[in-house]
Amino acid sequence: MSESNVIANQKTIIQNQKTVIANQGAIQANQKTIKTNQASILKNQSGILKNQGALTAILKNQKEILALLKK
Repeated sequence: MSESNVIANQKTIIQNQKTVIANQGAIQANQKTIKTNQASILKNQSGILKNQGALTAILKNQKEILALLKK
């Protein structure tokens, strides 16, 4: 292998290492975003469960109202 090939390969390796480092930074940023999104999802799921409870109570009240109206 010629000296020029070795130098060219070393330059390619250095560029690849820079790319890897940049990708690692992007991965870390994405992981942070994922964690934030997961927290939002959990909060939304909690809200959904509360809404389902409220809807169940409304349905129960509607049934009671219908029963009273039938009297």
